[in-house]
Amino acid sequence: MTRPRPIRLDHDTWLVMRNDPVIPKAVIERRRDRGGADAYFVIAWDIDPLKRVLMSVQPSLERADALVRYDVPRTTSDRDGPPNGLKATPR
Repeated sequence: MTRPRPIRLDHDTWLVMRNDPVIPKAVIERRRDRGGADAYFVIAWDIDPLKRVLMSVQPSLERADALVRYDVPRTTSDRDGPPNGLKATPR
């Protein structure tokens, strides 16, 4: 599976999609530091603006995009089965 490219929202903003085809996983915003160099802010996206968190600042869009991970499906328990792969047999 290839990673989807960031979707450009405007000149300095990209939406990063991962597992969900509709809800972004992160937003990348390009800013400039005092020296005039680009800095890409990776922000974990949430529908509630108060829950958005700065994850990282990177020197390029490619490095910023690479930091956004996919969600790993979780099971209801910590383990998928017994450690030896065999079910216990009743006595």
